[in-house]
Amino acid sequence: MPNHHLSPHYYAFTTIAAAAACFFVFQKFGYHDQFFYGAILLVATFWGIGFWRRQQHGGSAFYVEKKQSIPTLLRRAVMRYVVWSAVFATGLYFYNIQPYYHANVKTIQFLTHLFVIFLVIGIPYFMLTLKCKASRVEDFYDPAIRLLHIARHLRRGLLARKNRALASRVLKRSTNRKVLLNLLMRCYFIPVMVVQVFNGYRDTVGLAATDFNGYQTLAIISWITTFLWLTDSLTASTGYAIESRWLENRSRSVDLTVSGWLVCLCCYAPLNQVTGAVFAFSPLVASSDPNTMVFPFVWLLVVLKIAEACLLACLVYCDLSLGPSGVNITFKKLQDRGPYSIVRHPATVCKLTFWWLSSFLFINFWSTEIIVGQLMWNAIYILRALSEERHLSQFAEYRDYKERVRYRFIPGVI
Repeated sequence: MPNHHLSPHYYAFTTIAAAAACFFVFQKFGYHDQFFYGAILLVATFWGIGFWRRQQHGGSAFYVEKKQSIPTLLRRAVMRYVVWSAVFATGLYFYNIQPYYHANVKTIQFLTHLFVIFLVIGIPYFMLTLKCKASRVEDFYDPAIRLLHIARHLRRGLLARKNRALASRVLKRSTNRKVLLNLLMRCYFIPVMVVQVFNGYRDTVGLAATDFNGYQTLAIISWITTFLWLTDSLTASTGYAIESRWLENRSRSVDLTVSGWLVCLCCYAPLNQVTGAVFAFSPLVASSDPNTMVFPFVWLLVVLKIAEACLLACLVYCDLSLGPSGVNITFKKLQDRGPYSIVRHPATVCKLTFWWLSSFLFINFWSTEIIVGQLMWNAIYILRALSEERHLSQFAEYRDYKERVRYRFIPGVI
């Protein structure tokens, strides 16, 4: 079966290039506090160009529909425009009335600006998309079509008692539930990821303006690790915030189990605050002060930070390799190249190893509370990997992938 992803190298290169380009612009001209999300739009543009070029060479299920008339395109575009305008407006209203999101003003700022852009270019965008990225399968599973279908049956059910059973059935259909759960998932994760992009640019620009003046080794390593985390949150934010035919990242399936959602959400804000209160998070003991280490040597601290940066680069590359499909609880595309051709969960291996490496040389790590907490966090992420496999194994292509890549975490071992 052909791989429908772009090259992992392409995803990594374009994401890093977009992050770096915006960094230099913000460093020179400022405005990172207002237009930090420009990097998200730039990454989406790069990925869209990559998929379009691939489509032109016959490597895509999408095609250019030359027979559609302008009135037909306009009618279909207006319908989608109205549906997504309503969804967008509802989401913004929800964020604005929820006290928890009042402090997360950057996410609301990003979504407000994105909504204005959508209102201006939405109709021509849909017309161009329906013509240049045509697909009968996408038309059937188009979230706008599904939402209209749900709304129509709910309205009929509410107006007539005899149709209430029909309204109930339409909500139980897996196709419709997946659309609604996908919107819920995106609503939850967009604020989590987008604020990390803002924090990443705030910190990288701030570090470059201060510590870099002395070209201190630890300061440079600190900037590199901050930039790496920025690229990681950037690719995740793009995948969550922008689901488009141009990115070929429609959610084909959503985990419908409570356990799958719970084991995932407990790792992210705000629920991770509860998890962290129960299980101590060991990386919090890390420090830039060599006197807090088991062996208090400056050179050892420098070596440790360099090793951390290298391992973090591996982790970020694994995440970037997934491109716009690197989102939780859903299945978009199967990536079986790059690190995913070696083991099925390379990012999980890198992340857990990174946590151990970043904390075990510090004195405060060696307590029962921290070690038990570290082991429990490891267990949670392993459960996430197993839950993900349970969900994805309903697809024949993933079952074939498991046959080709036999090991989950360590080649030849497990």
